[in-house]
Amino acid sequence: MSAAIFGMWRNWAIAVGFLAILCFVSPLVDKAWVAPLCLLSFFVLKAIQHILAERDVPNCSRMFQETGTILLIITVLLAGIYFWVRKGVSFEITGQPITDKVPFLSILLAAPVSAVVALCFLLQKKEPLVCQLCHMRYGNVVERGFIGDLYRREWRYQTKLLLIACVALSAIDWTYYLVHYVNVNLNRADHFFFLWMPLVLYVLSLVYLGIRYYSLWVFYCQNDERHLVENPSSTTVRFIVICDDKILLDICPTEGRFANGAVIKRFDTPASFTLPYQERFDIARAREMFVGRTGIRNVEIRPIYSSPDNVTFRNIFHYFAFIDSFDDAVDSGIQGEWFTIGELRQLIAQHLVGRDLNSELSRIYRVAMAWKTYDREGKRLYRIKHYRPTFRLKDIRSWDVDYNDGHWLSIGRYNEDNRFYHLYRFLNKLASKFRRSRHSDNMFAL
Repeated sequence: MSAAIFGMWRNWAIAVGFLAILCFVSPLVDKAWVAPLCLLSFFVLKAIQHILAERDVPNCSRMFQETGTILLIITVLLAGIYFWVRKGVSFEITGQPITDKVPFLSILLAAPVSAVVALCFLLQKKEPLVCQLCHMRYGNVVERGFIGDLYRREWRYQTKLLLIACVALSAIDWTYYLVHYVNVNLNRADHFFFLWMPLVLYVLSLVYLGIRYYSLWVFYCQNDERHLVENPSSTTVRFIVICDDKILLDICPTEGRFANGAVIKRFDTPASFTLPYQERFDIARAREMFVGRTGIRNVEIRPIYSSPDNVTFRNIFHYFAFIDSFDDAVDSGIQGEWFTIGELRQLIAQHLVGRDLNSELSRIYRVAMAWKTYDREGKRLYRIKHYRPTFRLKDIRSWDVDYNDGHWLSIGRYNEDNRFYHLYRFLNKLASKFRRSRHSDNMFAL
C-alpha cells in the first residue's frame, strides 16, 4: 500500500520531470539537437515504464503514457519547425527575423500541447490499452481492489493538475513572447519566463504532491482500515452462462453501498461462487463445481481468463458455461432472466451491470473482435476498410481464441486501420529489443 501511494509521486516526478528539464535545456543547446533530445527522452521514459511494469508491486503507467504522447507530438512539431526554417522561412510569428542564434523556446510548444493532451486523456471514455494490460498482469488487486481505485482517482487528479499548470504557463509565456520578447539574445526576463518558471513550477508541484501523498499514507496506512481486505485469501469462480444467443443474468448485491448504507445491486451472473484461496483451478474442477452447485449436467465449461492477485490473494477464475436448452436452467441451483445481446448493451449503457461482468464482457468483446478482424501483425483479414465483423453470443462457443493473450488487446488498439500503425510497430519493435537485451544472459559470466 505504501509503495502504491508513493509510487504515484514517483511517476509524476519522472514523467513531468522530463518535460520540465527539456523546456529548461532546449534554449541552451543547438536547434538541431532539440528534436532528437525529445525523441531520446521518449525512449528513456518508455524504458523506465517497462522496468517498473515488471515489478511485483502494481504500478500505474497512465502518466507515463500521457507524457510519452506529449513528447512524441513535441518531437514532430520541433522537427517540422526546424526543417521549415531551413527551407527559408525568415520571420517569427511576432515578425522578428530568424537567425541561426535564435534558440528554440520549447515551453511555447510544450505547455499548450501538454494542456491539449491532458484534456483529451481526461475526456477519453474508453479504458486505455495500458490499463487493460495492467488488469491482465495484476488482475483483481488493480481491477476492483483498493489500489486500483486509488490509481484511477489519483491519475485524474494529477492530469487535472498538469492541465491547470500548462494552461497557466501557456497564457503567461505566450503573452510575454508576443509583447516583450526580442530574439536578439536571452536576457534575465527571458530566462525567468522561458527557463526558470517551468522548472520552479515543477519543483513546487513535487513539494505539493509530496505533502498530499504523505497525508494519504498517514490517513490510509496509519489511521484508517478501509484499504484492508475484509475477506483475504479467497478465490472466486465465475461462470458466464450462455444458451443459444442469450446470457443468464440476475440482480446481485455488489461491494458498494449507497449513502444510507443500503447495498448497491446490479445485474450479474448468478453462477458466482467463493471458496478458500486456490492458486490454481483447472477446468475439471470448474465443471465439477458448476454441476454440483447448479445441478445442470448437460454443460460445456470453457476457460476465459484468470484474474491473479499476488498482493491480497483474492483471485478470480472466469469460465463460460454453455448449455443446450433453456429448460436446463429451470429448477436448477441458479435463477435469473435470459437477455439478448441488444438488451445487454442497454443494461451496460445504463450502468446497471456489475463491475466484474462489465470487465468480462469488455475483455471478451475486444479480444474477439481483434481476433476476427486482424492477423497477429495487425493487418486486416478482409480487404474492406473499417469493416467490423458481427459479434453474437451463440458464436462464442465455436471460437478458439485466448482471452488471456494481451497481444490481441494491443492489436485491437494499434492495427492497420490506425493512422499511427507503422510508427507503433516500429516503436514496439525497439521496446521488444530493449526488453530482450535486459533479460539476455551474459555470455562472459562464469
